[in-house]
Amino acid sequence: MSRTVRSRATKAAAWATPPPRAKGRMWAGFLTAFLLGLAVAFLITSGNGPDATQRRIAELEREDAARDAAQLGPLTDQAKGTRDSLAPVLAAMAQAAPVDGSAPKSPLTSDAVTGWRDVVAAAEKSYEQSPSAGNGINVARAGLRTAVQQLAAAVRGFETALGVAEPVRSTLVALAGEQRTLALRTWSVAAVQLDVINIEAGRGHVHVQLSTGGDAGVIAPDGAPEGR
Repeated sequence: MSRTVRSRATKAAAWATPPPRAKGRMWAGFLTAFLLGLAVAFLITSGNGPDATQRRIAELEREDAARDAAQLGPLTDQAKGTRDSLAPVLAAMAQAAPVDGSAPKSPLTSDAVTGWRDVVAAAEKSYEQSPSAGNGINVARAGLRTAVQQLAAAVRGFETALGVAEPVRSTLVALAGEQRTLALRTWSVAAVQLDVINIEAGRGHVHVQLSTGGDAGVIAPDGAPEGR
């Protein structure tokens, strides 16, 4: 290659390669643009308005609150209805198996137990459905349902006692009475929970405690033991 050609190639390469200072200014521009982008993103996500995740959380909380509000009234009415329907059954049970463990005040009869079974079975069926709700309502509903199930177990115990002779019969009646008392205590806990939820919702006190017919060791809405 002639000297003239090599000289032209060297000049062309020099023109094609940017000077070091120009390359540095180019990278500085890129870095500045990147930092500005980060700053804008930070201002958008941490500014005055919530981001999409926060808005979604708030939306879900509103939906949950509306769902609970819609279920609270029906659940409270259901508990009141159960209380009223069980009142005569519990009064009769208290005669056959006093809650204080004393001697029965009236004999256990087949007709009486059959009537208890029908009423308690209807109450138990009414709690079969458990729609999803917040923890407060779920706990209250589960407590009410469990109490009715325990009372149904007590009725089965009374039925069993009818088919045996003394002294086993008296023992089974006493055991069924204890199961009834556990049902009353379970219901009282759920009733307090339901009362608290209604107060928090601005609906005021709701007393759905069952009549115990004596000192059953249940809990009253104010947290003090309630005798009846």
